[in-house]
Amino acid sequence: MVRRAFAAVVLCALAGVSAAAAALPVKRPPLTWMRGDGSYTKASRGTHAVTTIVIHDTDGGSLDGNVWYLSGGHSHASAHYVIARDGSIVQLVHLSDIAWHSGNASVNAHSIGIEHVGDTYDPAGYTTAEYRSSARLVAWLVRRYSIPVDRTHIIGHSQVPDPNNPALLGGSDHHTDPGPYWRWGYYLNLVRHFAFPERYAVHVDTTTIDRGETLSGIVPWVVRTKRARRVEFLLDGQLVWSDSRRPFAFGGGRGWNTTNVANGTHLLTVRAIGTGHHIASERLVVDVANRNFALTTSAIHAWEKVKGVLRVRANVRGAHTGGIGLYVDGHIVSRDRRAPYTLHWDSRRAHDGLHRITLAAVARDGRVAKRRLPLVVSNDVRPKRPPLPPPEQNLADGQIVTGPLEWHAHTVGPIARVQFVVDGAVIATETREPWTTTWTPTPGSHTLEVRAFTRDGRQATVAATVSS
Repeated sequence: MVRRAFAAVVLCALAGVSAAAAALPVKRPPLTWMRGDGSYTKASRGTHAVTTIVIHDTDGGSLDGNVWYLSGGHSHASAHYVIARDGSIVQLVHLSDIAWHSGNASVNAHSIGIEHVGDTYDPAGYTTAEYRSSARLVAWLVRRYSIPVDRTHIIGHSQVPDPNNPALLGGSDHHTDPGPYWRWGYYLNLVRHFAFPERYAVHVDTTTIDRGETLSGIVPWVVRTKRARRVEFLLDGQLVWSDSRRPFAFGGGRGWNTTNVANGTHLLTVRAIGTGHHIASERLVVDVANRNFALTTSAIHAWEKVKGVLRVRANVRGAHTGGIGLYVDGHIVSRDRRAPYTLHWDSRRAHDGLHRITLAAVARDGRVAKRRLPLVVSNDVRPKRPPLPPPEQNLADGQIVTGPLEWHAHTVGPIARVQFVVDGAVIATETREPWTTTWTPTPGSHTLEVRAFTRDGRQATVAATVSS
């Protein structure tokens, strides 16, 4: 037992695993017992007695035929196991007994013989099921007997020395199986993977997100793992990212934007996928707590009248931003990228009247905050013109008039035209001085007006009531 324990430690050192890991069980694959009396030697071999595994092929035939031939004394040969091309296993000799399989009694005493249904020189070789079934069996044996997985301790029948002439190989009958089509590299790799699953197991070592952590904004999510070819990132059971390049990181290293999910508890799962369908996973329950992202302004109100250069002070809350922009009627007019944020708009470049301004900020996590306001521009600063002096006329209020008469007007300033109006009806329009016209009154009372107009639309009027 001391020797076995020591051998196990040596094996672990060679395999790169700990003694504790070496103690992990490797199950024997399913098999059928067909033990019979005959061509083998009864013995009581302990685990220390077996040091070698010899690989054979049957040189043709079926599983049933070879089982019959190698058991019950039907031949002067036997084997511990026979493996069919479909991967099924039949055991013929107990492991504590000595099978007659190698043509060398000394090798038989310390070895286990495994026959594989196939032809030594058939280019079709051996089936995948046969390789995998055999490798699982040998993996269980090497863990049971502490046999190193190499070509010194797992050999072909063709490597067994001739007991009568050590210079010759293949046992006493110089066998050449399992032949040139046996894939040794592939086979031994399978044995290693099945014998030492802990050595090839995928492990999730660390993640940049811890269990129970409270998260907000964009957080890095990087996974350190051993022997993984790909890492999948799942959010609440749904696959949201997959990375096949180290370092394995969510979003290609851009991080996980927690603002895309609702605040509260979420389940994060990291699934590391290695070769041979090895998978390791780690589950993390985290709490997402993002504040609302909002934009605020000071000293500006909806429908406010503005003129000249408008200065708007703004800020954000709930997240960091890369700047704030000011838009007027959908067009950018000002941008500030550094706090404290101040935006400017020269309203004199716009027409007077209604305009709609928008202040917009984009958070570093991608959220957008806006504030829209209607403003009224009032920049009409034309100087007020003095009132136009009223014109004078030669007819006085209350005057009694007769016959046709000359009606004269006198004006001051740049007058463009003058209208003579009787009882609201224009009877004459003059565009040059002297401002005069002829009027024949009818009996009764009449209201007379002289209206003077400038070219820019100003107007002055003088009126009088006369009778005839």
